[in-house]
Amino acid sequence: MPSLTTRRARGLASLERLADRPLGAVVLFLAAIAVYAFRAIGWPLVAGRDLDEYLYGYIQFFDWDPLLPWSMLFRTPVTPIVAGVLLDLGGGIVAEPFMAVLFAGSVVAWAVAARTFGTRVALLAAVALLVYPAYGLMFHELSSEPVFAAGFALWALLVTRSAAQPSVRRFALAGLAVALLALIRPGNAVLIAFVLFPLVVAGDWRRRAAWAAAFLTAAVLPLAVWALLNGVRFGDYTLARGGNAVVPFYRAFITDRIVSPDNGPASRRLGDAIEQHLLTRDPYKSYGVTLDEVFQSGSFRIHEDLYVLSDEVFGWGSNYSVLRDAGREAVEAHPADYASGVLETVWQQLSESFFRTPAPRAETRPPASSQPGLPRPTEGEPIPAGQNAWISRPDNRIREVWTSGTEHHFEFRDERDRRRFSEIVHERDELLAALPDRGGSAALAHRLNQLSRWFPRPIIWIAVGLIALAWRKPRGTTILTALGLAAVLVIVLNALGLFADPHFALPVAPAFVLFGLGALFGRRTEGESAG
Repeated sequence: MPSLTTRRARGLASLERLADRPLGAVVLFLAAIAVYAFRAIGWPLVAGRDLDEYLYGYIQFFDWDPLLPWSMLFRTPVTPIVAGVLLDLGGGIVAEPFMAVLFAGSVVAWAVAARTFGTRVALLAAVALLVYPAYGLMFHELSSEPVFAAGFALWALLVTRSAAQPSVRRFALAGLAVALLALIRPGNAVLIAFVLFPLVVAGDWRRRAAWAAAFLTAAVLPLAVWALLNGVRFGDYTLARGGNAVVPFYRAFITDRIVSPDNGPASRRLGDAIEQHLLTRDPYKSYGVTLDEVFQSGSFRIHEDLYVLSDEVFGWGSNYSVLRDAGREAVEAHPADYASGVLETVWQQLSESFFRTPAPRAETRPPASSQPGLPRPTEGEPIPAGQNAWISRPDNRIREVWTSGTEHHFEFRDERDRRRFSEIVHERDELLAALPDRGGSAALAHRLNQLSRWFPRPIIWIAVGLIALAWRKPRGTTILTALGLAAVLVIVLNALGLFADPHFALPVAPAFVLFGLGALFGRRTEGESAG
């Protein structure tokens, strides 16, 4: 009778033979669907980050002169279309099955990409992604993250194939995938920097230049067309409006809290505008918010009001230039604080996992406030919730008016705007109501969160990969490193403008898994068996 070791070796060999056949991809796809269905018992599909704003873009997509252009210009179109269509078709019945397909497709794409480095690497990568709860959890939240994750998996597959068998066509497809990623989330345009990769692929300089040109053209042309459409439609010739206000102002104001009127002229302009146009009205006036509190609070709610303030005071055409310049002045005045904050965020993104926490219990009564007769704002904020940057327009035809510290409503110059606004909000609510309404299994969700705690963080995969690269020197080091660097580039870009949030890192996390496994188990010479 064969020993246990022999049986294990035979079983592994059988799995590797299956992974080498097209049937292996089918089996893996079905296994991933089953894993998704099992997790959905504990994690029903829910609304993800900013889903309501994506839906405004979907609802108005074919309106040439939309009532609410802010969300449409602040985002790129792929996520709004995907999310809206999923919730629109059949009353949302296809949303969860489609997310299961996205998850399964991304796992298969990464496994096929990993096969470039050896069959065993592909097998281990597939298993790792199937049991990676934090990565899977993204696909149970409808927002840009799962769409980005699937798009990044496709891009990684196209890049590895381009590196293995370079051609103009293959690099053009990889460039188109970058354009797709930027149309999912505009910050992903940073991956255009990958145009340098074809220049280090084996080949003569003429071919390398052709590959790089094909990649760059395919990546830039669709984005240029979208920017041109935004210009013709809205007068903003940009991929996404407001990006210059995110980096670095968002981070400097909310996370590092280094924005101050003392930093420079743009910061003083911003401070003056806040004093004259924000603190003089509710809810700031009722809650006695001071200018120092505005800058020291790191408040998400105040930050959202600053977008509207900029559009109203400095003009829509300024494209938040005062916020951008105030952020730049903050970094120049406090470079060490900003740099250490960015590094800390990158570390957190690479060293922390992702959990779905239970929804907080509703409070039976509002907590008391230091201001007599007013409830204390929730979430430790200085003002109550109710800020809505998405109503902003170039002509300020829609305004949010606070009549007291707690009461507010929308005002419209034209009654037709009010009717269209009501239609949009009603359609948004109907789409959100199409999400599954079943309650998840708390016990299973708890176990999945526990598993997520124990799964190796990206920093572990990176450390293992770096050591293994130096020790083993496997084939494909260039592409393994390039994919890892691309993932790090995405994370660093987010850290330059945003706080630490696993949502920004998990879509690219499989690149680190592949980096570690490829370096540790990848083929060392042509024809060598992996492992």
